[in-house]
Amino acid sequence: MQVKDFVFAVVLTAGVPAQSLAQVAQRPASAPSQATLSCPRLHQLLVEQVTGELTDTTIWTFKNRGDADDILRRLTELSLRSPGCPAAVGVRGLVKWRLSRTGWTPKDALGQRSGIPWNHDALYDLGRAAKVGGPGGAVAATAGSQFLLPEKVEQPYLVREVGPGLLGPLAGKSDVPDTIQQFQRGRLAAWLWVPHLADSAFSAYAAAGGSPERAALELARVRLASRTPGSDSLYYAAAASTDPGIAADLRKDIAFVADSAELAAYDRAGSGRAAWLGRFWEQRDLESLRSRGTRLPEHYRRIAVARQRFRILSFPRHYELNELWRNREAEYDDRGLVYIRHGEPDRTASAVRGGTCPNDSWLYRRSEGNLIFHFVARQNPDDWRLVETLANVGGASGATTRLQQAGPSRVCRPIEGLFESRSGLDPIYGRLAVNDSRINWERELAITTRSREVGTTTDTDLPRFPKSLDVVWRAYGLLGNAPGEGRTLVLISVPGSALVPISQQPMAYGFRTHLVAQSGARAVEVDSLRLLAVPQAPGPGQMLTFTQEVPLPAGKWDVGIALVQPSDSGGQLLSDDEVTVPNSGTPAFALSDIVLGDADGRPWTAPDGPFPLSSTGVYPRGQPVPIYYEVVGAQAGGAIDTELILADEKGKNRTVIRFSERAAGPIQRVRRVLSTARSRPGRYTLTLKIRTADGRVAERQAGLSVVEK
Repeated sequence: MQVKDFVFAVVLTAGVPAQSLAQVAQRPASAPSQATLSCPRLHQLLVEQVTGELTDTTIWTFKNRGDADDILRRLTELSLRSPGCPAAVGVRGLVKWRLSRTGWTPKDALGQRSGIPWNHDALYDLGRAAKVGGPGGAVAATAGSQFLLPEKVEQPYLVREVGPGLLGPLAGKSDVPDTIQQFQRGRLAAWLWVPHLADSAFSAYAAAGGSPERAALELARVRLASRTPGSDSLYYAAAASTDPGIAADLRKDIAFVADSAELAAYDRAGSGRAAWLGRFWEQRDLESLRSRGTRLPEHYRRIAVARQRFRILSFPRHYELNELWRNREAEYDDRGLVYIRHGEPDRTASAVRGGTCPNDSWLYRRSEGNLIFHFVARQNPDDWRLVETLANVGGASGATTRLQQAGPSRVCRPIEGLFESRSGLDPIYGRLAVNDSRINWERELAITTRSREVGTTTDTDLPRFPKSLDVVWRAYGLLGNAPGEGRTLVLISVPGSALVPISQQPMAYGFRTHLVAQSGARAVEVDSLRLLAVPQAPGPGQMLTFTQEVPLPAGKWDVGIALVQPSDSGGQLLSDDEVTVPNSGTPAFALSDIVLGDADGRPWTAPDGPFPLSSTGVYPRGQPVPIYYEVVGAQAGGAIDTELILADEKGKNRTVIRFSERAAGPIQRVRRVLSTARSRPGRYTLTLKIRTADGRVAERQAGLSVVEK
């Protein structure tokens, strides 16, 4: 049988910036032989492999398996004779790494261990060499970190096992430039998430002349996670780099939350990448009703948590036919991917029993519908999967038939008390504990299906509060004081039961508001602190009401508010209210919103005088309903026909008022009073229609409720 020569010529440059290699001093080549093994020469060979500056490699030319066994034996003997020579063990590790590319397998012989793969034992050898310390240990640790952390980490469990032992030696001095050694130390510390070591290493890398843009990115990743001041500047400095490797790493970071359209836009951004990322994160700040600059550090904080708690330790991930959410290349399990999107869950639940699959369920409270996720570790205790229904956690199917259609799969044993353990997440699980009927399972599947569809395609960072204030609020679009301008009037009413004063003498309450209004690419943010003094505390059934007026350009705006009561940190998110702000300067005919009043309500200073506002839009039957609205664009002296219709939800029980009048000028401010004497209790829609003599029509609606006295 013909045997080819195996030449060991591995370049250990994974993760090393090109600039670092260019800074390695050129050394004259030498021509070693297997007969001249010495600690200094082996140290030199180890350095050459780490820096990528290869010389003659005849020392590792294997004509047959016997040559490989011989060099392993001789390196081992040298290490035993010279305990202070880490290079002997380190180079032995390099030999084993090269042998992992052959068809030969380890055997029981000096310098090798049967049953342990070459590449594993190579890393163990480099780890042993690193523990000796000194310059040789630092070089071996650098080589080990390069092998452990290629561009795509294939053996994360070995990084977790061997990596911590390399961090100490990597801090030592060696013949390897800091642009290589400290960079590798930073990468390893960041992977293991030892942030202070990563920060120190990347700072040393930069000081040694490493790439400023690469140092900026790596330091930004570490410092953003701990919200270090100035870390965002480093991030955007790195984003301005033309280095394609940095652009790819930034893309990888945002891919955890960005959708396909956003990623395509990032790819097109080119030299405008930094500005594009600024808009990307700013939009998420606005959507979350948070101050600008909040979402970016929170994103990296979540990635840091995922590194610590949710990292996958073995690849490849094997999926069964019935699994819906597949993330084969992800660094983190499905819990980690959800965590990076939405942060810490509001509530978790699990049911741990002997012999059952590890399981966990997460609840995120949302005003538009809660998100519930069920995770189970079926095949590997370190690889948690998002499943379709709670039934899958206990090996059942619930309302889905896909499991049967997909064929046999690895199932989990039934779990006693499974439904009861999740009863705090949603009432459906309490009902399933009593009656696991098909209809209940279908309701549960509808909840988890929506949660998966929404939760795995969106990301959030909403403020959270220990107590909800149960606020009632409205936002009205009104005319402004100049052409093209308008304003929104926000009315906020807090029930007395939720109030906690900031002062007893005098009695006073305080609130912080962060208002965000968005219209296309336009955004307006207003922060305010309101201090409200009252003669006495509101009693049962009473509310404390205050208003806020914000100038806005004319147009359609989405208005949201984060409201906080500092005295007890209670709060509430007020969102999803679309406000149309009319243009006082347009020739078009338009209406403001209909402002609802209450004879006993809080006075608002309208342009034509005080108007008492309704806190709730709820009226006892027979109580009159004052309304205020504004009309713009009518011709002075022209006829205006007005129709007011109050109708219940079915369009019945209607009250209609019609009248005509002459427009006094281009802007009218109108007050009317509606009667509810003939209105039965229920929810009503008030529709205001106005028509001019030349056929122009404007319409607005408002909702209110009528209750029995």
